[in-house]
Amino acid sequence: PVHTSRIELLLQLFPNAQFVYMHRHPYDVFLSAANMADTTYWYTYLNTPSDTMIQEFILKQYEILWEDYERDCRLINKNNILEVSFDELTTNTIPTIQKLYQHFGWLQQDNDNNDSDSWETSNMYSKLQKELSDVKSYKKNTFRPLHPALQQIINERWGPSFDRLGY
Repeated sequence: PVHTSRIELLLQLFPNAQFVYMHRHPYDVFLSAANMADTTYWYTYLNTPSDTMIQEFILKQYEILWEDYERDCRLINKNNILEVSFDELTTNTIPTIQKLYQHFGWLQQDNDNNDSDSWETSNMYSKLQKELSDVKSYKKNTFRPLHPALQQIINERWGPSFDRLGY
């Protein structure tokens, strides 16, 4: 996620870069970030932060990343960016990947060694079907619902992303 704030730099380094902006419901983002802070960040702290400090870090980091993305995504040629929801990817994986391939023109590149222009006969389609078969038993983390007071804080502070992304 922190690379979301590096669009301008990435475009300087790679002027024709293609971007996929993957977004999740902000409540899910908060819960996932809180889980990561609870299970991973403890190994990097020099002092033990309070729950309030961790919550503020998560809220502020999202605000910074969102503001940077909204400001800098306009620098990207519309043919070089596609926004996709995590839910769309996880519930309709193959059609979503197909949409990415079509948007960026990757199908032709993928089929250069294959005499077909069809998604169903592409190299990626067969690889994707195998990968999905291999991970079909994977279970995403589940979390307790957010407390209504915390939902209200998230709604107030992250409101622009709710509106823009349709959550």
